[in-house]
Formats: sequence, C-alpha cells, structure tokens
Amino acid sequence: MKRKSVRALKRAPAAAPSHSPTAATAAPSRSLSTARSVLRVLSLLVERPSGVRADEVAEALGKSTSTAYYLLTSLCEEGFAVHESQGVYRPARGLEELTAVAEEASPLHEGVAGTVDELFLRTRKRAYLGVARSGRIEITAFRGRQGVPRMPGLGSEIRDSAHALAMGKVVLALLEPAGLATYMARGLRSFTRHTITSPEELAADLERVRADGYAVDREEFDENFCCIAAPILDERGRFVAALALSVTVNVFDSERKRLTAIVMDVARGAMAPPAVAAPSLQADAENPGFLSQTARRLSLRVEAV
Repeated sequence: MKRKSVRALKRAPAAAPSHSPTAATAAPSRSLSTARSVLRVLSLLVERPSGVRADEVAEALGKSTSTAYYLLTSLCEEGFAVHESQGVYRPARGLEELTAVAEEASPLHEGVAGTVDELFLRTRKRAYLGVARSGRIEITAFRGRQGVPRMPGLGSEIRDSAHALAMGKVVLALLEPAGLATYMARGLRSFTRHTITSPEELAADLERVRADGYAVDREEFDENFCCIAAPILDERGRFVAALALSVTVNVFDSERKRLTAIVMDVARGAMAPPAVAAPSLQADAENPGFLSQTARRLSLRVEAV
C-alpha cells in the first residue's frame, strides 16, 4: 500500500491515555481494528466500481453509519476515493498511480517552474503546466497575454476529462495497462462531438502519444480550442509534469508542426542543468519512441488493496 495509506492509518483515532494495563493493550488493538476497517472499505470500493453508499459500507462492516462516513471521508482526503453526487463513493481511478513518483508536497524543479513562461514567450500562446497529484492533474501555472482566452471549463484540475485533453493524454499514456483500464472503467465522458469515447480509439490514440512523444486534442474538450502537450521527465526518465499550450482551430491547423516542436523543446530542456543545453529536436526525430521507453521504465503500478 502507498505511503499515503500509511499516513491515513496513523491519523486513526487512538484510545484515550491511561495507566491501566487494560488501556495499554486496548490502544494497539483499537488501531489494528481501524486499520482492518480501512482495508475492508478499500476492498469494497474495488469490488463495486459503480460506487457504494455509507449505509452499504456500514452494513458490510457491521459498523455505525457515522463510522462508515468517517472511513470514507478519510479515504477521500487521502486520494483513494472520490465522493460523487447522491452520496455515492467510488475508488479514485487511474491517475493516482503517478503519485508514487510525484509527491504532492515536493517543490518543482526551478527549470520546470519556468517552462510556462518560456513557452509563452516563444509562442505567445496560452501555456499551462500540470502536475500529477492524488487522483488528478493539477494545473499549477498558466500564462497568456491579455485578450488570449483560457480554455473554457478547464478549471484548476483535470480528473474525468483527461481523455479529452492533450495534457491528460500525456499522463494516461504513461500508465500501465491496468491503470489505464481503471480510468476507462468509469466511462469516457463526451464533451464535444469530437471527444474520443471509444476505449479502442483512445488506446490507439495513446499509442500514438507514446510513439510521437507528445499529445494533441482538436476540439475534444471545447469547441474551437485545441491543445498540444508534452511530458517533462527527470534525469532518470520519470514523469515530473506535463507542459501544454492552447490555441484556436485555425492556428492549430496552420501552425501545428512549429508549435509542437517548441512545446517538445521546452519540455525536454526543463530538467537540464543551467550550464547544459537541452537535447535537440533532431535527437527526438532519431528516437521517436522515447516516450514508450520511458513508460516502461516508470514501473507505475496499480496498488493491490
């Protein structure tokens, strides 16, 4: 189980302090009972991907409804579950695997933090930086000149729209098959008539992302908006963040090749030491499958619960 789950168990309420022998043995016993309850709820979430309610959890565990709410809320706070409408709780799917290599509290490398500014200055297009967090992709920074619209409805994070956005596709392409399957299991929501909603078509699109080293979406999330994104990898080939820009359809169709080259160049140079030049795009052309190789090295796993 992940380090986050250990933190969750550490936060479980302990028995009231006492000097009596009975209380001394009761504390570890109670903690163990809480740990077992958490594991049983996790197992229940995995067994019922369509979702569970607090009263169903209470019945399955033989606990009170308030205890079931406490356990489910704790799992949501730790990124193992999501609370949806009408009191339904589902397991957080697919994206949380990347937290094994991108700690939520870890500061961004200086070069990564500056990529949004560099991309904007080189293209004059609205630029975005996304970091994988627990069960989501968080948009940590964006830049754009006045009058250049930000993509409508994007917000500050990406969850169930990952398949419709270039930045999301970059992350999905790095998941192992089991992780990708768990994301698809919830269904691929349609945002526009161009959204990919077929698992087979998405799998083929992500294969192209791995081969090309970048991802695109053309009006898949919103009409007249297109994106180009590339992964930022550290010196050991591990995923750090996703860099992207958004443009109108006309600009995308006329400048796609030039803009893609710039996005990839900035992303590839993000982790380079100040005195070392970033790898050239010619190296990318000679090795177009570098993202596929990186995905294999990441060793991203769906945790057994």
